[in-house]
Amino acid sequence: MFTNAIFLLALVGAAQAHMSLFYPPPLGGAPSINTQSTGSLDKEFNFPLGCCGSSGGPTKPSPGICRGHLDKFDTETAQVTWKSGEDAHFQLTDFTYDPDAVGSTHSGGSCQVGFSVDKGITWKVAASYHGACPKHTEDGSPEAQTFDFKIPTGIPEGPAIFLWIWLNREHEAFSNCAKVNIVSGSGSSPPAQPSTPAQPKPSQYPAMPQPPAQSSSKPNFPAPAPQSSTKPSPPAPSPSKQPTNDNPKYGERPHPDVNSGDRKYNVDDWTCICGQGPTNSRCFCWGDEVDAPPEKRATVEKKALRMHRRSLYKRVDSCDWASAPAMETSYYTSDAKCAPNAKINMPESDDFEISWDVKCGVVQGDGEYPLKLMQCGMYGA
Repeated sequence: MFTNAIFLLALVGAAQAHMSLFYPPPLGGAPSINTQSTGSLDKEFNFPLGCCGSSGGPTKPSPGICRGHLDKFDTETAQVTWKSGEDAHFQLTDFTYDPDAVGSTHSGGSCQVGFSVDKGITWKVAASYHGACPKHTEDGSPEAQTFDFKIPTGIPEGPAIFLWIWLNREHEAFSNCAKVNIVSGSGSSPPAQPSTPAQPKPSQYPAMPQPPAQSSSKPNFPAPAPQSSTKPSPPAPSPSKQPTNDNPKYGERPHPDVNSGDRKYNVDDWTCICGQGPTNSRCFCWGDEVDAPPEKRATVEKKALRMHRRSLYKRVDSCDWASAPAMETSYYTSDAKCAPNAKINMPESDDFEISWDVKCGVVQGDGEYPLKLMQCGMYGA
């Protein structure tokens, strides 16, 4: 009885650790993320699988493949087309579906993404992110949580289900799906850029200052603001666009605007937004340091640009569909096929992040935590 009380206390913060798929637009996502969503809002859309909310942990059975929204595959149209063997990306968001359970990146974990071409009967891995997924930052914006991968070569053309799974260090499993369209590709292309859903939305995140009109020969990306004695800062969003927790249609509020092509980084405690123009990339950074000399800002922006280029042009190998690893989709819940009841069996957080025994599509993390190979019995019977 005492042990159970301790366990429940450990789970008080469980509802504060949520992320979900933003792009491609997920099945069952809020209407402001997936414009085809209809019906009642799934307020537990970004909860851990089998989670009962703020009063407990992931102890229930899983809601099912695609978090119980697999049936929407037959009623929705694919909003994204990907080419086999070519570069693609997905994005996560800390969008809050429930005002009592604020979204959070949890500053890490490990992810896998894969596909099913038979409506969820079988799954194959496309990429495995061994650590740093979500990225080790509190920024849960899609621009900061963008992940590149390659579509498997030889994957059949036509509609497919894209699946994202996240396993965090607190033994919570998350999963969302999206309907996508697969077409044949050449096998090589420039890295894909982050995209917005079908309709633009009001902004909640800091907006970049708009530069004067530029010629077509230069990238249409904001130039650094003039130096001054105060810290540079993007203009604040309009108060009228801020979501409120007492909105009777809370889940229907718009998702913060996502600027296509932008990525966000934290560099030396400064926030940096980097974008790719037609011929080059630019970064604009701002921080809390008052009276920061121009040289400091220039140094941070150079670091951000190097980080951006490493991320943007990082090549990931693609899996061949014929030999791609089978993908496990069931973790940690009471009925999971792999590591069932992991949070109950081991309530203490891990000091490592998960890796998988796969031979293709591996994306190594940033090394902040050591890696441990996933074994279904590692959290007890």
